[in-house]
Amino acid sequence: MRASIAFIVALGAILYCRHYWGDAPGVMLYVEASRCMLDRLPLQACNPFYTYPPIFAFLTIPLVPLPLLLQNLVWYLLTVGGLAACFFLSARLAQQLAPGRWSRRDLVWLYGLSFLISLKFVFAAISSQSYDVWVVLLILVGLTNLAQDNSDRGAMVAGVCFACAAALKATPLLFLPYLLVKRHYRAAAIMALVLVVASLLPDLVFTFGRRSSEGSYLWAWLHQVAEPALTEKMEGNLHTFWTGTNSNNNSLRGLVGAFFDDTKPDSPFAEILYPVYAIYAGVVALLILRTGDRPAAPTIDGALLLISMLMLSPMSSESHYVALIPAIFAVVAIWQRGDPSTRGFAGVFLIINFVLINAAARDLVGMTVTSWAKDYRLLVIAVLLYVLFFAVFVFRSQRATEVPASSPMVGQSAE
Repeated sequence: MRASIAFIVALGAILYCRHYWGDAPGVMLYVEASRCMLDRLPLQACNPFYTYPPIFAFLTIPLVPLPLLLQNLVWYLLTVGGLAACFFLSARLAQQLAPGRWSRRDLVWLYGLSFLISLKFVFAAISSQSYDVWVVLLILVGLTNLAQDNSDRGAMVAGVCFACAAALKATPLLFLPYLLVKRHYRAAAIMALVLVVASLLPDLVFTFGRRSSEGSYLWAWLHQVAEPALTEKMEGNLHTFWTGTNSNNNSLRGLVGAFFDDTKPDSPFAEILYPVYAIYAGVVALLILRTGDRPAAPTIDGALLLISMLMLSPMSSESHYVALIPAIFAVVAIWQRGDPSTRGFAGVFLIINFVLINAAARDLVGMTVTSWAKDYRLLVIAVLLYVLFFAVFVFRSQRATEVPASSPMVGQSAE
């Protein structure tokens, strides 16, 4: 059954990819950065629109000698395969929320409904040629090992996967304090070590410092991209991509930017943004502490941290929202196998969330509604509702564990 679902999804994705054979918005950017690296040129000066960590330009060097057609073919095959793996691992983690035997019918509903809700983000990732699919996949492999393997090997795999994800995209650094809080010290140490090595790899191979005053690829990226985005430096940047007023910025920064213009010197934008960050981070930290060391903790914690990667990033576009897939699977699993009160709440949530997610789908609602939904960041609101949902679920689950042993538990179904 899983093979059939994977085949149908892959076939549909391949047919969808055909529309983009003559265009390569992401691949051309990545390959140009790889050429700059081969020529020992500063990446941001060579192409200001390349704002990703230098390790990714290093990894895409094998695509440089290929013609565009083959570059696209390799890219889409890897993307479709990565998406299929993300769905499979998200389903495995979601089943931890409702232990017991899952029937074939249950799995069809789990995969089918989750895929339908996340379809918008799948299309966005494919059309923009985003590499976030692989970042999410690395995180899911790490979470699966934390959930199912308490051995040294499980800790090592989790640490390596989280480190590689953080090297590719800085926001997975959130998993380092998480590992420390959850007392996965071995995995945290491995993550820190591998992250340093992976981030420095392009410099170690190309000795960039001998050819540029910037010092190194990593230092140039930290100085020209990361530092301005974190310190609110809005002028003098090669490419300021993180403005909150950008209607495509679906992060907390974008939500605040919908009401306060961060490009104006006298705007109270920063005074509003940082308290919002603090409140959000406090709520997520509290929920993660409440999940404790239960078997389902990595599923809920991972979903919350992936959501936090979107919310706390200076810039999150729709193509980055494949990070929401594990949370979608988790809610669908709770709707299927939770206790009656939780199932009803999950069902209403899924309907509301589906409407909010697709309120910016131009083909479904028209341009007027789409513009309004993007201007007021309905997508961000839809994602923040997931945090609310998991808060209700966590606290209800905790209360259920305090009732007598003879009482049914939240998240368990009668067999």
